[in-house]
Amino acid sequence: MPARQRERARRRRERARAVASATFGALLLAGSVGGLAWVGAEQGAASEASARGPSSRAQALSATDIAALEPIVIALPQLPRKFDPLDDMEPWAERIADDLIFEGLVRRTHDRYPWVEPAIADRCEADRDHAVLTISCHIPRGIRFHDGSELGMEDVVYSLRYWLFEQRSGALERHGLVNYERVEIVDGPAEGRDRGRWVKLRFRKPEALALEAISTIKIVPVAAHSGRASRFTQAPIGTGPMRLTTLETDRIVLERFDDYRAPQRQAPTRKLVFRAINDGAAALTALRRGEIHLLAELAPHHVPVELGKPGMSARLYAWLVSPASYDVLLWNLGKGLSANPSVRAALHDALPHAAIARQIYRAPGLPAQAPVDLHDPTPIDLELLAGIRAGQPPPATLLTMPTLDADRRGSERAAAALDALGYRANAKGMRRGSGGPLRVLLAWDGHEGRASSIGTAIRRAWQLVGVSSPDASTSWRYLLSILDRGDFRVAMLHFSGHSDEDLFHMFHSRGALNLARVADEQLDAALDEYRAAPDRPARDLAKQRVAARLAELRVVSVLYAPAHVMLSSRRLTEMEFVDDLPRLDTLALSGGALEWGTNNGGFCATCQ
Repeated sequence: MPARQRERARRRRERARAVASATFGALLLAGSVGGLAWVGAEQGAASEASARGPSSRAQALSATDIAALEPIVIALPQLPRKFDPLDDMEPWAERIADDLIFEGLVRRTHDRYPWVEPAIADRCEADRDHAVLTISCHIPRGIRFHDGSELGMEDVVYSLRYWLFEQRSGALERHGLVNYERVEIVDGPAEGRDRGRWVKLRFRKPEALALEAISTIKIVPVAAHSGRASRFTQAPIGTGPMRLTTLETDRIVLERFDDYRAPQRQAPTRKLVFRAINDGAAALTALRRGEIHLLAELAPHHVPVELGKPGMSARLYAWLVSPASYDVLLWNLGKGLSANPSVRAALHDALPHAAIARQIYRAPGLPAQAPVDLHDPTPIDLELLAGIRAGQPPPATLLTMPTLDADRRGSERAAAALDALGYRANAKGMRRGSGGPLRVLLAWDGHEGRASSIGTAIRRAWQLVGVSSPDASTSWRYLLSILDRGDFRVAMLHFSGHSDEDLFHMFHSRGALNLARVADEQLDAALDEYRAAPDRPARDLAKQRVAARLAELRVVSVLYAPAHVMLSSRRLTEMEFVDDLPRLDTLALSGGALEWGTNNGGFCATCQ
């Protein structure tokens, strides 16, 4: 190592030791002052021990305490703009809201039925398993909001009834609460009676996953939210383990809520900071320097070469993650041209999947055949990438950009299938059948940007195989109305949700949101199996069956399913994923800081 680099490294180590020493000294001083009243007779022994230097136990405690005081910093390409627990939120806003700011009566779990655990309510009872008509929950006293006010039953009732307003019908449908119809205060069952501290929710029809569905509903203070909903989204108040203290365009700060009632769920870190860094190189540099601890999305052009640079495997962990988010075509199986499965299959084959990934998203997507999340976060072995160069094939754990040849082959299959169906091309290349020209209207909401580009790419691809596809963009409100009436052939939509998503209402023959008009016994059975699943293996198996049958029927064509690389410092511990995003209320930093050392140019946790 050149002399100048050695000198810089020495100065960095000296500064780090000075900061650690100052912080450690402050902690010891605070501990001594607080302990004078009871140390008493042991003071001499303590002084003698301090002359020999801090014990190994004191050193361990100091490292842990210092790490707890250090904020965890997460970099996102764009920060959430609002936090409204009574409305739809973007994925990172929902993760922050669910884990840190707000709580419902129950919170989601992932191992077994009923897929929830107590949150604000300390006890919930359903009238029966897998066919719930009523849920009764007990609300304990002493729970406080972040503004210091105590949670009352009026706050619970307000929050639960807010979802019953007429304008909330769309949200109820999207979150599996279509049959939720009434809420009231009751005294509770005989063995747990507590006058006026029980709340009962009623459903019009039996709901198999009612407890899981109500986890969506968060409890807010009526005084802060009623009549001030827009303002509330910028200064949200909940009962969660952390409170929002800063909401800016480039920075969000949350701090530990010291009055949180449940010590076992108290956040291990005192502060979480989210920074907006949309420059991929700048974000990666900040991660290497230790200025941030988690990079939520590595820029695609940095994969895989940047991951294979020296020292990466010693300093960082990496995962391939794929949130449940899909650009799709929804086909109408009830009437018209799209009711013909062979025509649907041909039009699906002609879709420009590779062009959408390469030219619009500029990143490879997950090869999903249905909007069902079957892909868990996958660790990436960075040691296997050491020294990889541009153009070299990456390992199987990383996705590769699809080739345009894949689109060409799909177009050829589509043309052959349409020929076999009797749709012949005329002199201008456009196809006709016995009923006239082959014409497919693509319905979408007319938003400019990515949606417009995808719609244009689809229409061009269909025209290449002789299918006329006029532009049928319209307003979102009108699009919803034609979807509801069934007056469409194919619609371009965006689906997003949880990794575990109950698709009964959307794709079951009796589903309230069955816009595709699909009626299939095998699909119904798979959706019923998902709802009846007693544990994780059974639910995962049901998800696989739902996805396979949706793909066979071609109810939905997935245009693009995003997947990206997430990086974290090795100092970041307790990484657990929920909906392919890190669970935030358990994140912690290890005590020892990673420093540059002379260990083959890598990081060394113990180098002096």
